[in-house]
Amino acid sequence: MTTVAREYLRSSKGRGGRSVSTDDQHADNVKAEQEYGPWTWGEAYADTGLASKYAKKTRDDFDRLMVDLQSKEFGEPGTVLVLWEVSRLARETGKGVALVDAVELGGYQIHVTSLDRTFNPSNYGDRHSLISGINDAEKEARLLSARTLRGVNSALDDGKPHGKIPFGYKRDHELIDGRHRAVRQYPDPVEAPLVQELFRRVLGGPGAAPESMRAISLDWERRGIVSREKGVPFSGANLRKILTRKAYIGIRVHGGSERPGNWPALIESETFEAVQRLLADPTRRTHTTSAVRHVLTGTLRCDVCGNGMTVTPGDRPKKQGVGHHGHSAYICRRYGCLRIDKAETDAYLIGDAEHPGVILAYLSRSDVAEGLASTGDDSKLSAVRVELANKRADLKEFEEAEPARTLAESRERARSVEALEAEIKELEGRERSLTAPDPLSTMFKTGPGAAERWQRTDITQQRAIAALLLTPELLGQPRVQRVADSASESAIDRIKWATEVN
Repeated sequence: MTTVAREYLRSSKGRGGRSVSTDDQHADNVKAEQEYGPWTWGEAYADTGLASKYAKKTRDDFDRLMVDLQSKEFGEPGTVLVLWEVSRLARETGKGVALVDAVELGGYQIHVTSLDRTFNPSNYGDRHSLISGINDAEKEARLLSARTLRGVNSALDDGKPHGKIPFGYKRDHELIDGRHRAVRQYPDPVEAPLVQELFRRVLGGPGAAPESMRAISLDWERRGIVSREKGVPFSGANLRKILTRKAYIGIRVHGGSERPGNWPALIESETFEAVQRLLADPTRRTHTTSAVRHVLTGTLRCDVCGNGMTVTPGDRPKKQGVGHHGHSAYICRRYGCLRIDKAETDAYLIGDAEHPGVILAYLSRSDVAEGLASTGDDSKLSAVRVELANKRADLKEFEEAEPARTLAESRERARSVEALEAEIKELEGRERSLTAPDPLSTMFKTGPGAAERWQRTDITQQRAIAALLLTPELLGQPRVQRVADSASESAIDRIKWATEVN
């Protein structure tokens, strides 16, 4: 009766990630059949991975082999597990012994081609030889890992670059111990300025508002800027990864540790940290969902019920007698009190470069840009600071006063202190609002050319700007009236401006 043989082929990957020995293993195993067979070859198990004991890649077929041995799915008793050498079995003694145990319990055998021998694990001598070989393989794997770790630590101590070359840099390599190793990293004359541009545009600065990664991604795509490896445009997610890499401030990161690298930084540490704070801000949104598609739905209000407006589509092919009438329109979100043509409303409230509406006309004014540079009303700020100083002096008097003589006096003093602390907190908030820069200045660069910049601005940011401007305190809140309450059906006549906070 012909014995069934099943191979376990395991090879280590070379530096290029290429499997280098499974074909040779199989060829030698087939030759072994001529002396130790005849064998009928069953389905083989095959894995590729790193030789190190600490390799992170899961050995799927090793796990499948163990399951089949334990469940007897491997084959009938007497089936032979064919290996090229014992070290291919396992690089950890515990796992290797467990496999030998499973082979013994199933009544199987192990043939090791490089040793020209078939082992029966039920025989104590054969079992000892197998386990000794597995133990030697683990020792060699640990030595290899130790050598590799020493090399990594040496490069880490020297601050040498490692891993993939970051976008923005180039590298020089030298042949060391038979391998090409990175010895110098330096700015790429084409890519490095792009990295610096990305940080600058995301952070913003004097005369320039911060830009979303989506807007930068679209701009780079128009300019033909693509990734080095695949030659594809940078997505917002790709740009975010660039913004978080410490390599750009000259830091080498490996295994959770950080040390100075031996290459020049592209970004100043202060700029890098400022960008990290910006990215970590939970209020910052760098993408839009399918629900965020219209600029004005966050601010436009129904004058009948006071609720917000949503967008309803225009004419579409009818289905089962149901369809939409007219053009795309804003409609009262909650009660459907009224509707107004969307295109006409957008033209009036937003507009474009040729015909700016309320928002773009305001953003394009030079005096708006000049007004944003001021810190607020000096007279109001002075009055707040005087009152704040008085309240703080009163609080200090209470804190330094003699202890209360009665319980009633103690309670009265506590109430007074609590009231003063609340007033001081409120005044401090007013002081911050009067001294803080106008929020618009951090969102958008106003003045000439605003209409063109608006077209390049992410819709989420456009919505935020509209919500800031279209308020009773600034330009007024646009509220849509019914046609019956308006001079005409036009958006100009139907929109009234609320200038008082309800």
